[in-house]
Amino acid sequence: MQSGTKMGNKVGKGLVVALALAALAACSENGPGSQAANQGPSLPVSLNDVMVAMVNKATDPSWTVRWNDPQNENDWRELEHLAFQVQVGGGLMQAAGTGPMDAEWVADPEWQRLAAQLEQDGIRAVNAVRSRNVALMQRAGGQLIETCESCHREFASDLPMLDQMTESPRVSL
Repeated sequence: MQSGTKMGNKVGKGLVVALALAALAACSENGPGSQAANQGPSLPVSLNDVMVAMVNKATDPSWTVRWNDPQNENDWRELEHLAFQVQVGGGLMQAAGTGPMDAEWVADPEWQRLAAQLEQDGIRAVNAVRSRNVALMQRAGGQLIETCESCHREFASDLPMLDQMTESPRVSL
């Protein structure tokens, strides 16, 4: 059973995500009578913007290469923050944005499955970081790479995959 503080933290973080989605929906150009509003909240930016600014930025240092043991509490906190970004990014990828393909993508069941998987990958990464377990972090990172590459194969085949990169990204916090 979770302590009251841990349960409060989970409820508080869930509330923050819910409020962020509500704020993003309120900022969108779609009024309450629009078709997009009837399909759920929409983002004021493109899904590509979410992917580049939030998910890619969060995954580069922590999951695309084998993580060398975090050295101090600041490293662990930064990794937890990045893992939360992946989780929230996966949740945001389930709502349409302003991009030319966004509505089509989010209407596709495979997009929804992969976006939900990305969100779950983020949750798995958060839990791995919180447990201070590097092996679990590496497994979470492997699953995250598989999710990203599956999505890119299906929806953005023109983007390079990790195995096509000539040099692994540098890791630095």
